[in-house]
Amino acid sequence: PQFGGSIGMPHRGVLTDSAELPPEGEGYKWLRQDDRHHGLPRFVQSIERAAATVARERPGGMLAVGDLSIRTGGQLLPHFSHRTGRDADLLLYMTTLDGAPVESPGFIRVGPDGLAWDEKGKRFLRFDVERTWLLVKTLVEDPDARIQWIFAHRNIEAILVEWARSRGEPGETIVRAMEVLRQPNPGGPHDDHLHIRTACSPAELVAGCEHTGPTRAWIAELDRAARDDASDWELLEAIFRPFGSTTE
Repeated sequence: PQFGGSIGMPHRGVLTDSAELPPEGEGYKWLRQDDRHHGLPRFVQSIERAAATVARERPGGMLAVGDLSIRTGGQLLPHFSHRTGRDADLLLYMTTLDGAPVESPGFIRVGPDGLAWDEKGKRFLRFDVERTWLLVKTLVEDPDARIQWIFAHRNIEAILVEWARSRGEPGETIVRAMEVLRQPNPGGPHDDHLHIRTACSPAELVAGCEHTGPTRAWIAELDRAARDDASDWELLEAIFRPFGSTTE
């Protein structure tokens, strides 16, 4: 009963007090009309902010949002994870070969040349690197997003990083992107979407969120800064203090 929110690990856990991403908003819409769009409230809000940023800075594109979690979390086939409101599948922005933004036709695989075959439309599309990089940039720079992983094919990572470097994007942002971008194994190639995962916050850890994977340096710095809030830090120390111990 003392636990709440994201409880457990992404591949083994449940979710309470979730927020549902609305079916559509500024710069985004659901890919499918189903009940798979629940997550930690702050994580859901970070996705909304990122999509809105892309829409404002590069009008015309539309982010298609795939699965997050169901309202109460737990198993969500065919995924290995997506159980605790900390994961979200965001499809890649796409354009025509002439560069005009198009609504995503779904999960279509992007090759190392940045081209993708749209079976539904019987046409080739081009990976919209500019908008997808802006999405990644916004997420890794958002302190509330706490991005721990962006699972994507190594070809997607290479194209995004090359774009960022050639445009003179901030070095710290590029380093963050390179740290979090990773082709998963197992889990499929992820050459047709970005699977983003948020790290637990200190308050969420207390409430049952279980940390997995590396601790990102910039996230750790955020948490160190948060310790200046004595009331929160004293509460965390009290919770984790061995029973019967005392402090001066």
